[in-house]
Amino acid sequence: MLDRYFYTFHNPAGNHFVRGQGSFPDVLTVDIPLQGRPAWAIGYAMETAVWHVLLENGDLQVIEVTPDGAAQTLAHQPGWFEGAQPPLVGVSMVEGTYILRSDDSVSPLTHPIPVNDFEVLYIDRAGDLALGREEGLVTRLPVMAGADARLVMNRRGQVALYANATDQRYVHGIMGDDLEAATLLVLEVRQSEIGLLARIDLPGEDVYEGIAPFWADIDGDGVEDLVTTVSNGALGARLRVYLWDGAGIRQAVDGPPIGRGNRWRHQLSAAPFAPDGQIEIASMRTPHIGGALEFFRFAGDALIQTAALPGYTSHVIGSRNLDQTAAGDFNGDGAPEILVMDAARRSVAALQRTKDRAEEVWRLAADGEIVSNFAPVELLEDRLALAVGTADGRLRVWLPQ
Repeated sequence: MLDRYFYTFHNPAGNHFVRGQGSFPDVLTVDIPLQGRPAWAIGYAMETAVWHVLLENGDLQVIEVTPDGAAQTLAHQPGWFEGAQPPLVGVSMVEGTYILRSDDSVSPLTHPIPVNDFEVLYIDRAGDLALGREEGLVTRLPVMAGADARLVMNRRGQVALYANATDQRYVHGIMGDDLEAATLLVLEVRQSEIGLLARIDLPGEDVYEGIAPFWADIDGDGVEDLVTTVSNGALGARLRVYLWDGAGIRQAVDGPPIGRGNRWRHQLSAAPFAPDGQIEIASMRTPHIGGALEFFRFAGDALIQTAALPGYTSHVIGSRNLDQTAAGDFNGDGAPEILVMDAARRSVAALQRTKDRAEEVWRLAADGEIVSNFAPVELLEDRLALAVGTADGRLRVWLPQ
């Protein structure tokens, strides 16, 4: 695609991983007042860093921050979104920066994703998957998606989503409603048609407990796989990876279940977290009740836990914001950290895998409750910055020194 797009989960795959290197915790701290309580933030950079901040009342505030920390509000657009719809920012070399905004046919709890230079996929208000162009609807596929379902796309342009949302199976209700998906779909768009590549229907009481899977190469074969969370009332949540060969699923691999119902795992990111550079999956066990950050590694026919560290969180119960995390080399030591919140949600903590455990390697206070997603930005020369929105109406920005 000619334009670049920026997501609340940092990349089209939904993996919360960002490129570049930072100087954390050696950073410049900048606070920018907002005209309301923030819900979402998305940043991008050219000569300066720019964050698009969506406020809970639907207003949009656009903020520019220079490398020396000087900040200004570039625009304030009242009522830009219906409620607190997650935004998607596009940057065009021809048209400049724009927000991909939709009409009243699109679900207000998610956003369209571009699949090529002319077409977007989106969930409509009936729960169907729709393909549209600027001039209108092209085609529609009934999928019974949840209103908050997010679409994630791999490097091949293949799109995954959760479908067949139901409240007639396991109901935990921790993400804004009682609906959970019973089906995982993988699709692609070719010649303005939606083609089905794979469909997985969960049996019995099992559900996909989340709003989206994410794509990441778990087995190291160069092809992105699908990471999901499967839950039921007897065993609670477990990670499940569907190994993908580019055309279909060749194996399903499970991690251990928590062991009781109403206990959730929040899948966060997959990256070369391990000290030997192997890919591991970071997830948060029970983020609402004494959360623990856990790492898992693919081992033939299972996901094996390699390390855990308690005392953190990544989600507020009842919220549809599953993006209060980021992964990347924020401290510039050559190995990625996973960023989460302390238990009080007032600090960003960076956790890193060591030889036989996980350790907190730095922490920065937000001086207020963090309520937005984490909004990292890759600046010029691949330098990483980070922003979070706080309950008292600030955007706190950390810039590399």
